[in-house]
Amino acid sequence: MRHFDTDSLETLVTIVDRGGFTAAGDALGKTQAAVSVIVSRMEARIGKRLLERSRKGVTPTFAGEILIGYARRILGLEDEALAAIGGDEAAGRVRLAVPDDFVDMMVSPLIGAFSRRFPRVQLEMRCDLSFRLEPMLERGEVDLAIITQDPARPLGEVLRREPRAWCAARDHRPELIDPLPLAMFPEGCRCRPDALAALDALGRPWRIAYTSSHMPGIHSAVNAGMAVTILGISSIPKEWRRLGEAEGFPDLPLLDIALVVPANASVATKRFAAFLRETVLQQEALAA
Repeated sequence: MRHFDTDSLETLVTIVDRGGFTAAGDALGKTQAAVSVIVSRMEARIGKRLLERSRKGVTPTFAGEILIGYARRILGLEDEALAAIGGDEAAGRVRLAVPDDFVDMMVSPLIGAFSRRFPRVQLEMRCDLSFRLEPMLERGEVDLAIITQDPARPLGEVLRREPRAWCAARDHRPELIDPLPLAMFPEGCRCRPDALAALDALGRPWRIAYTSSHMPGIHSAVNAGMAVTILGISSIPKEWRRLGEAEGFPDLPLLDIALVVPANASVATKRFAAFLRETVLQQEALAA
């Protein structure tokens, strides 16, 4: 196979981002059967299986992961080429959906640079829990979303795998209280089940002392010494203490942070997504 068809590459990427063949067909204006044929032809020409289907959805194989990475780059270059030829300066509105504990980590570092590069793009941001943001994207209420991936229904491309840590205020010792008081995001938060299950596995009693849908509320509870919380390490204030095995706290699995961009995204939205990917890569390079 010497050449890639960009329409086929877009179909492959959309299947993974949308979580299935039917949803990809809806986004691309194709039937489910047509989407299946496109993938089958790609697999036949390449000689490798690209996607695996299961009850949990569609997941890329090792070869599929490799090709999808290149496909995103090829499609991005195609967009840039078309924009350059047509003199298409990105303009309009980009409505970003993101949990607010990811704002300082991923969004704030790029807003200034992006606005200088694309001054005609108006940025709007909607903050909420991931399970509430995904339906907003499906309904077209936002243009792209950064989410915590649901392991049972993974959507989008993984931008970062973020370690998590238990933490408390420097001058308070809520970890010594029994049962352990916790400040947590509400039911539906995808980090919450792991934390509670880990404590249960240790046989450590706990209680929810404070609940908030937004980061400032969690900060207030922890700073007041009311509770322990759990955050991605990039979101933990420098003045807080991390709690680990020495304090009787279990390790937790990594958090998969993903970007979901609709197949019919505008030029401005695609520019913002590309800027975000580049920012994350730069952050990882500096941290290495």
